[in-house]
Amino acid sequence: MRAFLLASAAAAFLAIPVPSPALAQGSPAMQRIDPSHLLANRLIDRDVYTTDRVEVGEVEDLVIDPSTGRIVTVVIEVERDLGLNTKYVAVPLDKLSLTAGERRVTLNMTRAELSSLPAIDYHD
Repeated sequence: MRAFLLASAAAAFLAIPVPSPALAQGSPAMQRIDPSHLLANRLIDRDVYTTDRVEVGEVEDLVIDPSTGRIVTVVIEVERDLGLNTKYVAVPLDKLSLTAGERRVTLNMTRAELSSLPAIDYHD
């Protein structure tokens, strides 16, 4: 009986799958996101301020060129309480700047320049 138990235990032990060292060595390492890069979900819904320090709205969406994979414009929802009709505008990404540690985006335009931008037809 004892020999049967030992044989059964040995068979059970040998039946357990063991990771192959060759597979473990060939597995790709986990990639890390560069900490200086910004994730899109951290940009969406951020408050937008003009260079004259007026809060004008928030980042609503990002427009990506499918042929290059690059962000071409940023959709900003302009707030109604600024005396402007609620509208969405598209601004080039290079017109925005971020300050580390702040939850705001600065639009490198004045309120007057922003109000002169045409509204876009935006539906998410």
